[in-house]
Amino acid sequence: MKKSALALLLLLAACSKPADQPQVASISTPSSNAAPSSAAQEQRPRERLDMTPEDLDALYSAYDRCMEQFGLDKKGQVSAGRAGVQPPKGDVDKALKACESKDPLPPWEKDVNNPDAVDFAARVVQCLREKGVRYVEVHNEPGAEAVSYAFGGPNNDAASITLGLEHAKECEIASSKK
Repeated sequence: MKKSALALLLLLAACSKPADQPQVASISTPSSNAAPSSAAQEQRPRERLDMTPEDLDALYSAYDRCMEQFGLDKKGQVSAGRAGVQPPKGDVDKALKACESKDPLPPWEKDVNNPDAVDFAARVVQCLREKGVRYVEVHNEPGAEAVSYAFGGPNNDAASITLGLEHAKECEIASSKK
């Protein structure tokens, strides 16, 4: 009964002569049992290549707070206050699912969904080699969210690891401009 009365009212309002009143924007909210559309779903934040450690900490703070609400750290381990206690897998899965929308994505240049990510990583590796990093290669592990690089080679060459870490950000930024 209420729906038909509302429909009749809307039909009459649509057919009547408009009054000379200013138009006011309104916001409609979905009912609580309506599933959110994909456009309305919360977008995951994304890292950028030029972020400072402080920027990254700020970016991850919402995710960290969400995981803490479940008594876990950002990797799904029990928070420091309850060390030695292993959470049930179901609890970890629930926390990861609940906090997923707050978990930052890798920079687009490294994102596995970017068709140019492997080429970008190859440019970074070339730049690192030009900086003296002997053992470095593109690391594109199946199932990972990001294409990255592996330093050190089979013998974990300390010089390659140190130089690679020292110059990685510089080479990423330079390679993103090509």
